[in-house]
Amino acid sequence: DPLLEQHRRGLVVAAARRLDKAHMIRYNERTETLNATDLGRTASHFYIGCGTVELFGDLFKPQMSEDSVLSMVAQSEEFTQVKVRDDELDELECHLAEDCQVPVKGGIENSHGKVNVLLQSFISRAHIDSFSLVSDMT
Repeated sequence: DPLLEQHRRGLVVAAARRLDKAHMIRYNERTETLNATDLGRTASHFYIGCGTVELFGDLFKPQMSEDSVLSMVAQSEEFTQVKVRDDELDELECHLAEDCQVPVKGGIENSHGKVNVLLQSFISRAHIDSFSLVSDMT
């Protein structure tokens, strides 16, 4: 079916342009060749999505504080499935007070804050009691 082939081609070209813009590949539109970059290989090896690479490209600065770096990592596309549950808030607050050495931007009521607290708790080697938090950390 020619229309299906044209649609598939359009999807591939759009994806190639997006990956090229994120510097994950080099796409030559004239010759229609795709060449991997080191960033693309690294992202592929560690299952890092294009959205996260784009986010890091936008937010990463030469001089960043620790809280900015942790906040940026917590916003990664790979953490979008992490949800904050009401029964976890008390333990998250406890870890925020005891294990987090840098401020958590946005608080613990959203998924970015929860991920930030869990990252800092992991770095601090804190003991996590809640089964759902343990599950989110794996």
